[in-house]
Amino acid sequence: MKNRILRMITGGLALLSLGVCLAAPILYFLGRISEDSYKTAFLIASIAWFVFAIARGFVRKPPAEREPMP
Repeated sequence: MKNRILRMITGGLALLSLGVCLAAPILYFLGRISEDSYKTAFLIASIAWFVFAIARGFVRKPPAEREPMP
């Protein structure tokens, strides 16, 4: 139970930071944010995406979800 919740949280945060990575250039192109804000948001979101995606990979699956050995 704990592992599943942790996987969901880290996966959700990874998707959220990926969304920020996609939204920042669009907002800059539309003139809603400055170039410095765009660069800062993209840098932080990129780092967050790598951290949360890797963290999600390190969370172990429960025994019921693992594939049996052949």
